[in-house]
Amino acid sequence: MTDDAAIGHILVVDDEKYISDLLKYNLEAERYGVTVVTRAADVPSIDLAPFHLIIADAMGQSFSGMDMLRAIKDNPATSYIPVVILSHSDSQDDIIDALDNGADDYILKPFSLRELMARIRSVLRRRQAMTAPRAATRLQFRGLSVDLVRRQAFSSDGSPLNLTKTEFAILSFLLKNRNTFFNRAQVYDQVWRDQERPANDRIVDTNISRLRKKLGDVAEGLVNRTGQGYALID
Repeated sequence: MTDDAAIGHILVVDDEKYISDLLKYNLEAERYGVTVVTRAADVPSIDLAPFHLIIADAMGQSFSGMDMLRAIKDNPATSYIPVVILSHSDSQDDIIDALDNGADDYILKPFSLRELMARIRSVLRRRQAMTAPRAATRLQFRGLSVDLVRRQAFSSDGSPLNLTKTEFAILSFLLKNRNTFFNRAQVYDQVWRDQERPANDRIVDTNISRLRKKLGDVAEGLVNRTGQGYALID
């Protein structure tokens, strides 16, 4: 996967090749860029700025995954990077030690792959929410008003639009990124991101068609261009 295609970059630190290969394959299938390192001792000398998450085995090396965790969290330049610890140990002391030293999650081996992927997404969402700047809670577009807190859209005369949860999510996403085109896969990733199923062009087109019918005169600003995708254009 190229850097341009990746939605984020993850560093996997594990000397069990089966585990690192499994994680790399499945994370790349989720469109993450993945770098694998087998020695925890090598991590503090790596430029970690490009990484959005580190997944590390606690490992029994002389410089262990736990030593690596402490080094990352003790360094102000890298302490913001979330770290998920994998371990064969279910000792309460080990779990508490990892969490007290800054681990964002602790996952036992062997693990359920579906659960692991869900917990990785959860860690990334939490960290994104913590670091994201405070955004506007009410957006305007050609007389349309969208209240992001109440999750309600209003026409120019103040009447509420009867939008489904999915239609509102599509409208909010395009409105926050107005004048930018997104293809079906990108819209799907944003609106259906937590659903364990492949992207579906038909469901995107169907929901946008329904949304357009409910927008009235504002619908002319919801543009679909061949080869570019959908956008709300001022």
